[in-house]
Amino acid sequence: MFRDKPTAYDRLTDAISDIGDRIAELEGQIADRVNPKPSTFERLKREVSRLPGLPHQRSRWDFLSNLHLPSADDARSQLDRAQRSLRSGAHEVSDHVRDGAGTLRSYLPAITPALGSLRLPAASDIQALRRRHRPQGLLDHVRNNPGLSTAVVVGGVVLAAGAALYASNKIAEHAEEPDYDVVRKEGDIEIRDYEAMLVAETVKGGYHEKARRLGFEALYNFIRAHNRSGKKIAMTTPVLQQLSEGDGKAKGWAIRFIMPSKYSKSSLPAPETDDVRIEEVPARRMVAIRFGGVFNASLASKKLMALYNYLADENLKQKGDPVYAFYNPPWTPGFLRRNEILIEVES
Repeated sequence: MFRDKPTAYDRLTDAISDIGDRIAELEGQIADRVNPKPSTFERLKREVSRLPGLPHQRSRWDFLSNLHLPSADDARSQLDRAQRSLRSGAHEVSDHVRDGAGTLRSYLPAITPALGSLRLPAASDIQALRRRHRPQGLLDHVRNNPGLSTAVVVGGVVLAAGAALYASNKIAEHAEEPDYDVVRKEGDIEIRDYEAMLVAETVKGGYHEKARRLGFEALYNFIRAHNRSGKKIAMTTPVLQQLSEGDGKAKGWAIRFIMPSKYSKSSLPAPETDDVRIEEVPARRMVAIRFGGVFNASLASKKLMALYNYLADENLKQKGDPVYAFYNPPWTPGFLRRNEILIEVES
């Protein structure tokens, strides 16, 4: 906020500066009058009078007639004016100081309680603070207290899991999933009817995990418009993986992103690379088993065997290879993950 009037400090500073200028002027005038040495004018006048060849003594320094020192009366008058100015300035300074002191006294009642609660730390407190913030001392303290070490580790795990759960939930809230109707449910197994959908698909060779990672990168670049023109496409869940071989298809693993339901094949941005294509998946009935944990071959084999046993018990006829579905980002802890294996069956 700007002030409309100068503060007491501003007025005091201006008065002191004015007094200093007047004192300096006065000192110079007094030195000129009481200094026993001849002035510059007198020395110049004497030198001019010694110059040879000038016809008249007076004419030698007539050109300096406009230069003269103040008379004694003038100097005395100027000294009196300076003394009066000094006394006036001193009174003005006194008034400014008195005003500033009054202003300060008006703030003291509000400041005093806060000042009374302040205290300097004791030497022992400072030493303890230094010891507490020594990294090596802290590590030694943790090593010497197994209970504290365990608490730190557990706390870190809980914090990391909480952060991962929060991030996963936020992604799940905004990620679209394909619609389906549950026909029957028995434990972790469901029979579902899916509507037709569009998928972006790429085929990658190698081990299933490596193929999934490479396929994810290619499809992610497509939906984020990194290698094509047009708008970005929202990420959906789950990411699908299925063996691709025979019927003229490239041999390897087919990795698929389900396209948002608002798109048709004509309105969807077209891939501009050869390794990504858009496929139409017709409506179908799937038998799905859901499980958590970090996906690996051993875990997948057990769940796939349970699914096959269910198909046999229910006399359901399989169509095509199993489809593996992954719902969570890779940083999600295993116990928070949602994995599924789905097999298409005849309806």
